[in-house]
Amino acid sequence: MQIRNRLFFVRSGFFVCIVLLFTSLGLFSQNQQPKGKKIECTADRLIFDAEIDDAVKILYHNVVFTHEGAICYADTAYWNQDLNTIDAYGKNLVIHVNDSVSLYGTHVQYDGNTKIAYIDYDVKMESKDAVLYADKLEYSRIEDLAYYNNGGRIESGESVLISKEGWFYTAKDEVYFKDSVNLTTPEYIIDSDTLKYNTLTDIAYFLGPTIIHSDSDYIYCEYGWYETNTDVCEFQQNAKMYNKTQCLSADTLWYDKPNDIGIARRTVSIVDSVENMLFFGQYAEYKKREGFAYLTDSAVAVFVDKHDSLFMHSDVMYIWFDSNQEVQHLQAFYSVRFFREDLQGSADSVVYIAEDSVIWFFNSPVMWSNENQLLADTIRMYVKDREISEIHYIDNASIFADVFNEEKFNQVKGEMMIAYFKDNAIDFVFIDGSAESLYYLQEENKDLIGVNKSTSSQIKVFFEENEIYLIRFYENINGKVYPLEQLDSDKLNGFIWLDEYRPKTKASIFENVIYKAEKEE
Repeated sequence: MQIRNRLFFVRSGFFVCIVLLFTSLGLFSQNQQPKGKKIECTADRLIFDAEIDDAVKILYHNVVFTHEGAICYADTAYWNQDLNTIDAYGKNLVIHVNDSVSLYGTHVQYDGNTKIAYIDYDVKMESKDAVLYADKLEYSRIEDLAYYNNGGRIESGESVLISKEGWFYTAKDEVYFKDSVNLTTPEYIIDSDTLKYNTLTDIAYFLGPTIIHSDSDYIYCEYGWYETNTDVCEFQQNAKMYNKTQCLSADTLWYDKPNDIGIARRTVSIVDSVENMLFFGQYAEYKKREGFAYLTDSAVAVFVDKHDSLFMHSDVMYIWFDSNQEVQHLQAFYSVRFFREDLQGSADSVVYIAEDSVIWFFNSPVMWSNENQLLADTIRMYVKDREISEIHYIDNASIFADVFNEEKFNQVKGEMMIAYFKDNAIDFVFIDGSAESLYYLQEENKDLIGVNKSTSSQIKVFFEENEIYLIRFYENINGKVYPLEQLDSDKLNGFIWLDEYRPKTKASIFENVIYKAEKEE
């Protein structure tokens, strides 16, 4: 039967064409047969022009083709039986891939051997948990994978994801986005280099440099995840979180936005630009509703100064914030040690009041400034314009200064003492109440020539280059200069030298050694 150079028009109401008929007629050899199962088609009208291509059939009106469970509806289709392919068009073209995935567009090319569909023009793909929009889309039924590389958008619940390139594994409910990725949720706008999104769990995974914006926060990380339906997230690798006044960074940042609870782990740092303070540690908790952060494990607070910063370490630190997230006060507990080039010290606990720029030292506080050791039951330090202005030593105050290789000491004590600073150094000290002094007299070459031992109501001690050079006594003065050999005692009552507890370097603040005064029973 000759079929070449003839044109057939079939106008039956329902025409069924099955590729198996052609193979039974022996039109293809064993080597030419397609690898996949044959596509089956129906249409209202079929045109076959053997002169143009004896393998292609043109189908019109109510075109339906099926292949291994998938079904497509189109207006027009070109069906190549030799290649086992369909090229279909239609304003309302739709492919139902399976029970959960449907593809829409105006043009599709489908290969029955590879089970890959190429769809373009107003493409939409619906899955059970998301809708994908793109200009062009490639869908592999073998891998259950939709791929686009010319821009796409996925809507999942209240989340919208946009990228230039994307891979949607429909069976796994996972989408990989690459290049100019943007995720918009009610709480955040996220821009990322690479992102994975699970449409079933609504979890976004950051796989590259990522920036997260909200009304109050700006976050950067290079790895992490975000549960869009619960607003719980975790950021890793160079993770940083900014608000109007602070920057928080750590190896890992975990944040529960609805409850305003955050946890930071390893290499934690907090920078407060308003109070010019820095905080470091290995573990931190932040509770916004309660207005405080908890910092521990090598916790350090840095009070930034114009000339030199004070580094303070303790076992535990609590940082309290106001409604604008500005530091109100700091509480440091247990084994507090601090270091600055010109001032060092320790105490059991410390409180910093931001409003007055005052630092309180409690329970056996002691300070050192060059050769001078300063003691009291409680110490209060005032900071002005990021410089120490004065320090108050309250109850049982004393200054002991080494003048001869820790064998002889200048000593001043009283009920209360105020040290006034100028250019970040002690200018003079005023001692009030039961003041006593023991002061060694020296020649210009530092040779000792005698000792002045006095009592009075008040004493004023002047310093030059952090050394005592003049002492003045006020009211009820009683004193005498003794030759060295006639001095009955070279120590005032209560004298104690605590240099072994002194932090000698910035790193030594982590040595868990502080002075604890013995309490009288």
